[in-house]
Amino acid sequence: MTMRLRHLRLRAIAANGVYGADVPFDIGLTVLWADNTKGKSTCMQGMLYALGLERMLSPRREIPLPHAMTSYLNTDENERIEVLESSVALELENGEGQVITVNRAVKASTDTRLVTVDFGPALTDGSKPLRRQNFFVLDPGAAQREAGFHHFLESFLGWQLPNVRRYDAPETKLYLETVFPLFWVEQKFGWSAVPAAIPTYMRIREVQKRAVEFILDLDVYKLEMQRERLAERLASNAKDWSATRDELERFVLRNGGRIAALSEKPLADPDSLARAHVQIAEGSEWTALATMLSKYRALAATLASAAIPDVEGQSAEVSEKLQQLIQRADELNAQRISIHNLQQLKIADMQSLQRRIETLQDDLAKNLDVQKLQRYSGIATTLAPDRCPTCEQALADTLLSQEAISAVMPIADNIEYIRSQKKMFEDILKREEVEGVARNNHLTAKSRELAEHYAQIRLLRAELVAPGSNPSAAAIEERVRAEAKVLELERLQSVFDDTIERLRSLQSAYRVLLEERERIPDDKLSTNDRAKLESLTQLLQDQAADFQFSTFSPRELSISEDSYRPEKEGFEIGFETSASDAIRLKWAYQLSLLELAKVKQTNHPGLLVFDEPRQQSSSKVSFEGLLKRASQAKRHNQQVIFSTSEDQETLRQITGKIECSQVIFSGYLLQKLD
Repeated sequence: MTMRLRHLRLRAIAANGVYGADVPFDIGLTVLWADNTKGKSTCMQGMLYALGLERMLSPRREIPLPHAMTSYLNTDENERIEVLESSVALELENGEGQVITVNRAVKASTDTRLVTVDFGPALTDGSKPLRRQNFFVLDPGAAQREAGFHHFLESFLGWQLPNVRRYDAPETKLYLETVFPLFWVEQKFGWSAVPAAIPTYMRIREVQKRAVEFILDLDVYKLEMQRERLAERLASNAKDWSATRDELERFVLRNGGRIAALSEKPLADPDSLARAHVQIAEGSEWTALATMLSKYRALAATLASAAIPDVEGQSAEVSEKLQQLIQRADELNAQRISIHNLQQLKIADMQSLQRRIETLQDDLAKNLDVQKLQRYSGIATTLAPDRCPTCEQALADTLLSQEAISAVMPIADNIEYIRSQKKMFEDILKREEVEGVARNNHLTAKSRELAEHYAQIRLLRAELVAPGSNPSAAAIEERVRAEAKVLELERLQSVFDDTIERLRSLQSAYRVLLEERERIPDDKLSTNDRAKLESLTQLLQDQAADFQFSTFSPRELSISEDSYRPEKEGFEIGFETSASDAIRLKWAYQLSLLELAKVKQTNHPGLLVFDEPRQQSSSKVSFEGLLKRASQAKRHNQQVIFSTSEDQETLRQITGKIECSQVIFSGYLLQKLD
């Protein structure tokens, strides 16, 4: 996963000819020199523009190049020439040795969102025709769709950018604009933050952390996303379980039953579902559905095998059965009324409990406010027996003797007491709510049974006045009712069995999710992550010392395991450093990211670009240390590009001691071409 810049070409067409510049780049350190306002920024911004990365600088879609490429250019003879058309081309190579040439218009009749890619070294070797393909940038989909240039560039670099959380949407790709600032520091905004001035307008949560984690190829974000997605799947599993159970509970309740031994949350124990069953109200008792079904099947079989008697032969039995049903109906009605009255009393009790909890919550808030005021003022106010602790109003002492209130509870103890009282009442209320649901189920079952008894009573009374030769309607009704009851219970059992199978499938999935959670390490950072951060800390300390960092000892620097920023003794480094030391720290951090790629597996492209690195009047000694350290990149096939307007004599003294390539522009960058 490397990226090497090979050649930059700038072209501007004017009425009197073509102006341009060609800038070659080698492996190792390349120092590009030009005087201020002579085109150095044109060169550096041109490479960013060619790669479609101008939104790294600003959310606006304006062209970041100066007037020399957009409107007019100045010549060494102090002429001002109008630019008719202009373009940028950049040749680059990836780690597989594949070379492409990216072409993008700056001022032209075509849309500047069009990027044309030649598959080959079109700038350094134009001897053979190359395959060409068009892509687009800036528009939505440029990072996701096949025709998007950043989607192509990501693949060309061998990267696979992760999906990350957004503030205003579930997920999005970690865009290239958020990663490039970690190895490409432009002059205007790039030096304003350590480790990098990463754009935040894309609404990516903790965008700097996500970018550093990707460049370092840390496991931490992968583990964090695994935990989050696993938690979402567990929550979804629990939601499906709860919805399925509630649906079953409503169906069973409508049929005069209740669910027993079925957990409200998924359990991994496979035997937990085997214990679940349905209970049907029978008199004052609850009977298991299986037992009730066996009973009615036997009754239906007995009635079906017996002949249907006539009314005259059944009159005595009908009269006796009628009396029994009337007596049982009266008992059921009395039980129903008793349960109803008890439920009304319990509802009143629960309302009273709720009011009590609300009062305690209000008291707790007031006492916490008093405690906060005492803590803020630094005075532990002593509670007086004749003053209100909240409003400081005087209390009359005529109702209670002074002895009765002489021992006043401290505010902390009072808060703890109120919390314990509130917790106790909340537990009572929760228990009452559970019992209330059970009473409602029982009341529904009683009402259903009572309705059945009234229907039988009406039928038996009608049979007593029917002709004696008629077949007994009561016997027929009893047979039909028994068969219907069997069908009803079988249907209930079938629905219950189907639901248990669905829950069993959710239980299996839940067990798999628990096993996945066990395989994820508890530590936020993996062993490999810690090793990388320790190596990065060592590199940071060494380079800070090389660059004359002096606010405090470089050995006190470390990399935060939470933010990945430089810190000292657990605190991020802020305004306590001088401006020049802040620049040195940025040098050290970003060069350390580059050097870490030599010894650890990372996603760093092996490229570092600094535009005008000597900021805030950093000393010559520090700048020399930076160039010397950067020149070592060639040993590891890495590339460092510095652009500077440093005094040429000073620069020559430094570059004469190190191995580097130099590109010197003595006048304006854009010169007229033959």
